[in-house]
Amino acid sequence: MATPENSFLKSLFFGQIREDYIFPYPKPKAETAETVGMITDTIDKFGKDIVKSAVWDELAAMPIEVVEQMAAMGLTGIGVPEELGGLGLPQTGYARVMQQIASLDGSLAVTLGAHQSIGYKSLLLFGTDEQKKRFLPRLASGELIAAFCLTEPSSGSDAASIQTRAELSPDGKHYIITGNKLWITNGEIAKFLTVFAKTEVVENGEKKDKVTCFVIELPSEGVSHGAREHKLGIRASWTNAIHLDKVKVPVENIIGGVGYGFKVAMGILNHGRLGLAAGCVGVAKNAIKASIEHANEREQFKKKIGEFGMIKEKVARMVMNNYVAESMVYMTTHFIDRGDMDYSMESAAAKVFCSEMLWETVDENIQIWGGNGYMKEYPYERWLRDARINRIFEGTNEILRAFVALSGMQGPGQELAGLAKAIQHPLKGLGVVTEFATRKVKQNVFGETISKAHPRMKKLAGFLEEHTLELSQEVVTLLRRHGKEIHLKQFAQKRIADIVIDLYAMYCTLSRVTASIEEKGEAACEMEIAIAESFFMKANRRVRGNFKAMSRNEDELMKLIADKSYELGSYPYDVFKA
Repeated sequence: MATPENSFLKSLFFGQIREDYIFPYPKPKAETAETVGMITDTIDKFGKDIVKSAVWDELAAMPIEVVEQMAAMGLTGIGVPEELGGLGLPQTGYARVMQQIASLDGSLAVTLGAHQSIGYKSLLLFGTDEQKKRFLPRLASGELIAAFCLTEPSSGSDAASIQTRAELSPDGKHYIITGNKLWITNGEIAKFLTVFAKTEVVENGEKKDKVTCFVIELPSEGVSHGAREHKLGIRASWTNAIHLDKVKVPVENIIGGVGYGFKVAMGILNHGRLGLAAGCVGVAKNAIKASIEHANEREQFKKKIGEFGMIKEKVARMVMNNYVAESMVYMTTHFIDRGDMDYSMESAAAKVFCSEMLWETVDENIQIWGGNGYMKEYPYERWLRDARINRIFEGTNEILRAFVALSGMQGPGQELAGLAKAIQHPLKGLGVVTEFATRKVKQNVFGETISKAHPRMKKLAGFLEEHTLELSQEVVTLLRRHGKEIHLKQFAQKRIADIVIDLYAMYCTLSRVTASIEEKGEAACEMEIAIAESFFMKANRRVRGNFKAMSRNEDELMKLIADKSYELGSYPYDVFKA
């Protein structure tokens, strides 16, 4: 089996490094950069004049007029083609704008992101020309605000288990949808819903239930919303249940075809995760700026606290991790903008890394600010509360780790299955066996090499060459050990995913710093080189630790502790009781 030709990370699972995908590090087109610059300047002015985050958070509400003003600025149609009334920005430009909006206010970013990152993304990715012309101009203008209706009371990460049903009317012109959707951002203000429901389909003469994607324009008889939810963070955003009671939806409002809703949902979320990840970068930059300002001003023991080593370490780690996160986001948006790549794993990896980077950053910012950071007088505790949702939104980080591991292992698994069949038929399968053996011998003896990294980065490139080979070897070992049962082995999945996420972070950083050195020279890139070298040292230790733990770990002990705890129903120990 050939290595996937259109996925950088899937190729790594075969031990192959597709340098042509990641070098040189992508630069936005001049036209895009100019447009984005004007938009971000306008957003900053808007933020100073209009955004009242502390008040909104306290009231758990923002004025609907704020959304209308953002729409008037064109910010409800960032990625919609210009001929349909939008700004027509590519994914890279969209991400940079969402980064700026998130730096203003978390609730505002979530509202706009739910509208266009996922709310009407089905139209952009899978809609027909007629559907696009019918809806996108009004969505881009903000006349219609969109919501994405997937989650249900009994269905969260397991999207295929939804209970909402759509039955075809006797005349074949409508579907009748009944069900309930939970935690829908923009549920209270939406006039356009992307809804996923089970429909009956016939495959090979057999009836099956499969997910289908519908769009519904409101008002529509049978659609209502619940009361606004009270949340830990992003309190000013609208979050409601959506109730669907025998809602008639014309067949013309099906997106992607009957029974193809799961594919549509996954395509939407793969895009949406990049807007979220970019938003994390924007908020982290705020937290870093606040930390540096305080470190330079606060005095203790007759010194600025920024002079102390533990504070320096925190600030350096925050800057380093955000540089890496930013590198991942804009490498991945470039993959999307190319239009010929499978970016699903890269998108998931970026979302996991960026959301966890932000959580660590806003937490450390509070630590640097000390008691003041904990007080509502300052915005820092709100930043922390707002940041928490990102590890849950658009696929929990646990689910995305499983997705990264299992998607990556799918190709090698198919190759091993094909190899097993070939061995059973030596004459017919000789070519398959020979090709596999030749490639593995070549990899093990010579390995893959990185030729496009700057010579200053040679040692760092060497780490990646070594780890990429070991990843492919470890994947084969796991697949031979567990076979089809690998989908149940989440301890191993997590380690593989963490390795891959770190490797992607390292590759993106290597490419970006190489581009900087080639453009500006080593002397001007002292800080970026230090960021790359320090991150590689930390990530290298994590990767090696995860490889080692594949065979030497405490997994069975951890399972025992968890199982016993489930049996007992609580923490069972008390030093004051026997």
